[in-house]
Amino acid sequence: MDYACRALLAVVFAVAVAGKARSRTAFGAFSAGLADFSWIPASTRNGVALVTLLTETFTAVLLIATARFGALLALALLAVFTIATVRAGRAGSCQCFGVADAAAGSTVGAFLARNALLAVTALAVVLLPDGPVSAVIGLASVAVGAGAGAVVTRWDDLVYLLRR
Repeated sequence: MDYACRALLAVVFAVAVAGKARSRTAFGAFSAGLADFSWIPASTRNGVALVTLLTETFTAVLLIATARFGALLALALLAVFTIATVRAGRAGSCQCFGVADAAAGSTVGAFLARNALLAVTALAVVLLPDGPVSAVIGLASVAVGAGAGAVVTRWDDLVYLLRR
């Protein structure tokens, strides 16, 4: 289970980084989208965007290298993102998963549900014992986790489809 949870989280954070860093335009849109959070001064948005990008990258790497530290950093990021969203009263345009805006019909509730799922997954990595597993079980776990991570990155699209 540890490998599946780590893979899920690593995929989500890696795709979030790729969505923001895929081009100057995407990074600029992410930085500009921080205007949704009015307490972030305009003069610091590029810096906040860069720190966010680097921290998400570091989180994905740590999830592979040292699972518990990576999971703790993931929990911290998820808490910050969740608090910021609740404080703003709506999900911002984060560019996380390669789209300009969340799919039509996405809500703060859907955002919070996704973050709760990710937080529980990170808690599982922190709290559950890890132990040796066979190569086959390990690879299968990573594949399942990566697949689940791919589904999570399309969360807004799924919410949109299920609401129709």
